Amino acid sequence: MSTEANKEIHSIVKGMFFGEIHEDDVFPFPKLSDAQVEMAKEMINAVERFAQESIDSVKLDREAKISPETLAGLAGLGLCGLGVPEEFGGLGLDYTLYARVFSEIAGIDGAVATTLGAHQSIGYKALINEGNEEQKKKWLPKLASGEVFAAFCLTEPGSGSDAYSIKTKAVKDADGNYIINGQKLWITNGGMAGFYSVFAKTEHEDNGKKVEKITCFIVEKDMPGVSFGEKEDKMGIRASETRAVYFDNVKVPASNIIGELGKGFKIAMNVLNTGRLSLGSGSVGGMKMILKLAVAQAKTRKQFDDFIINYGLIQEKISSIACAIYAAESVVYMSTGKMNQGLEDFSMESAVCKVYCSEKLWDSIDKAMQIAAGNGYMREYPYERIMRDVRINLIFEGTNEILRIFLALSGIKGPSDQLKELGKAADVSKVLQDPIKSVGVLADFAKKRVGKMIGTKTLTKVHPDLFGHADHFTRMLNDFSIAVENTIFKLGKNIIGNELAQMRIANMAMELYAMVCVLSRTTSILENPSISASDKKYVTTMTEVICRDSRQKFTKNHKRLGETYDTLIPEVSKAVAERDGYGLDIINF
Repeated sequence: MSTEANKEIHSIVKGMFFGEIHEDDVFPFPKLSDAQVEMAKEMINAVERFAQESIDSVKLDREAKISPETLAGLAGLGLCGLGVPEEFGGLGLDYTLYARVFSEIAGIDGAVATTLGAHQSIGYKALINEGNEEQKKKWLPKLASGEVFAAFCLTEPGSGSDAYSIKTKAVKDADGNYIINGQKLWITNGGMAGFYSVFAKTEHEDNGKKVEKITCFIVEKDMPGVSFGEKEDKMGIRASETRAVYFDNVKVPASNIIGELGKGFKIAMNVLNTGRLSLGSGSVGGMKMILKLAVAQAKTRKQFDDFIINYGLIQEKISSIACAIYAAESVVYMSTGKMNQGLEDFSMESAVCKVYCSEKLWDSIDKAMQIAAGNGYMREYPYERIMRDVRINLIFEGTNEILRIFLALSGIKGPSDQLKELGKAADVSKVLQDPIKSVGVLADFAKKRVGKMIGTKTLTKVHPDLFGHADHFTRMLNDFSIAVENTIFKLGKNIIGNELAQMRIANMAMELYAMVCVLSRTTSILENPSISASDKKYVTTMTEVICRDSRQKFTKNHKRLGETYDTLIPEVSKAVAERDGYGLDIINF
């Protein structure tokens, strides 16, 4: 619930699966207060000054380590405790300020951002979310000051995105302690951390049967039985530390359990939800830095007696990166704004932030490297390092494939439950019991569906200059909701295994969310008299490009959801697998 007059804050993405938009949740676009703006400027300026003096990305990449002096400097700026409440020694930033500061860090160096993000976005986030007062008093001051770094230990050799399949066990001994055995893989800050949020299976009684559930434990580095693998030699973000972490009969007191026993899976998922927002905001910072490089190259590089910035194919790339930043930034700060207002379940918004922004970031560095041409391929220039650094964002904290599945299935659940109730009401036995009620339920459903087909205006608060895009959005939203219903009718329970249909639905949802976030933000800019006409023209033009592109991408996925195209994909894949590769050769075929 919001603190503002107890106004209920709805998940915008979840509502779209029903074909609904609560305009009061979308307009106006979340605005920073004067105090927030001042705080953000001070933090950003401090980070920039420190970076100029102390962060050499070439050296970090070459030496594959961040010096203790640099870490201490970052901690001295408060960057290790951005979201920690002030009473525990942190800065107490809200979601929006946290995202903006983290965006700045990510625009400077990916490895530094990864180290700080793994420390606080996920490393000790469970402690903030679910820790008791005693636990917070004991550890948060040290974590916020950077005296101790944190790591998030969930991934294992046999379980990546499938978190519930972890094998690490915690067994209660006669003294009430827990003995942990197992290993965790690819743990950022693995060997340098002193505080580990460790997720392990514990045994429970459920209706007379023994079952295993996940519990979250605080493990300290100096506990006997904790050890580490060699530092991983990574493709990118090389200065951040990644190691395997091993637990061999590690004795952990019951007082180190975070939250409730057996509730660790939910704790882990909630942590990852906020971590994905950091990846989204970090991607925005990365794109801004990339665009600066691309523009500088295009304005100074001459070919055929003219600067390449004046050529259409280069302009298309520059424009595309700028529009990607505007759209991604709108998605991130709409989401954090809603969270600040009281949105409790933001899992779908955070999934969109992570997938949408990380893919825009990857596309941006690809375009910037093309603009740089041969320079981009040389280590003398930053492009190849940045490309190596940013590629991990599509994999971190839930691969984009898994998050598309999550987004689609989470969104479909609501309409599916609603249609199940409709099915119950329409059942013959139900009709015999209460035919009038059943007719009414069916009539309401038919009325809503016809309304979606005809189309009703959903965005009345958009600026008049954007009415055309608002009308397109309404039609797209209605088409989306009908497509979701049709998919449920067609596939039923088989939707669980139909990942291509899930992908289409997730892709459409992301384009809709990006579009409505952009329309809201641009409306706020156009209605602000203090913003120059030039800036208004700039954002209006970008909005035009973004909305047209979103419509095209949406339409492609919408059409393919109802076509036979996706049935061809598994056929080709099966043939390739049978041949252990391509299997054809021009000399034989």
